[in-house]
Amino acid sequence: MNAMIRQRRFSMLKFRRGVRWTLVLLAMLAALFFFLFPIYWALTLSVKPKSDVLVTLPYYFPVRFTADNYVSIFEKSNFGQFLWNSAYIAVITTMLCVLVSAMAGFGLTRFRFRGGKAISSAIYIVRMIPGLVYTVPLFILFRKLNLLDSHEGLILAYCTFSLPMSIWLFISFYEEIPKELYESGVLDGCSEYQLFYSIALPLVLPSVSVVAILCFLGAWNEFGLAMCLTFKDSAKTLPVAINSLIQREQDVPYGSIAAGGTLIMLPAIILSMTTQKYIVKGFTAGAVKG
Repeated sequence: MNAMIRQRRFSMLKFRRGVRWTLVLLAMLAALFFFLFPIYWALTLSVKPKSDVLVTLPYYFPVRFTADNYVSIFEKSNFGQFLWNSAYIAVITTMLCVLVSAMAGFGLTRFRFRGGKAISSAIYIVRMIPGLVYTVPLFILFRKLNLLDSHEGLILAYCTFSLPMSIWLFISFYEEIPKELYESGVLDGCSEYQLFYSIALPLVLPSVSVVAILCFLGAWNEFGLAMCLTFKDSAKTLPVAINSLIQREQDVPYGSIAAGGTLIMLPAIILSMTTQKYIVKGFTAGAVKG
């Protein structure tokens, strides 16, 4: 009798676990569909002819394929120039942010000086302020410095907003390094610069990819500042270019917009798929101290 009761309880427990995991799986599938469907829809919309786009009942699976939308954005606009602008600005911004934040984070964790904690706290506070708050001051400042409609102006603006986050991340990475390693290096005659590039930087190298990817994607996808600080095609970036497609045509070119959006998404998708293991290593580096 007791064996039958235990067997029944075990069966009920197993059934409840099965139901729980089924509900979790359904919730995950729903979330996956919610996030992936816009990407799928933009991709399919970009390869549909115009006659298949503006229909009452949309085709969820393309019936006919065409590359006219991709050809159109390069023929009717300076999309190649916009692509180069975004790539150049994003790469230079990433390199500068990684270089400066790596040294700044090391200095704030390695050296103890008056006002050091205040500086670290100020970095956190700056990170919390929305970027659009600085748009008008930056516009006035860049106009006086003749930095409007220039790559250098956007790079400086993007570094302004990426550096607080980058320094904050590097501070958390450096704080996980045991101080005994620095003491051993000092006993061996290492200078502070040698401690940085020989001990600290190699230990946080897996985490550098996290900062680099976040800075690159932030600069690549940014729209508000680029919209306010650039007016000529020689300096506009891809997000601004797509907005220009809407304003330039009488009828909204949904196919061309989807094609441009797909090209903008490609770097983010490729980076996410190819560097996923490095991102995980970067975020988990130093999680267990000692």
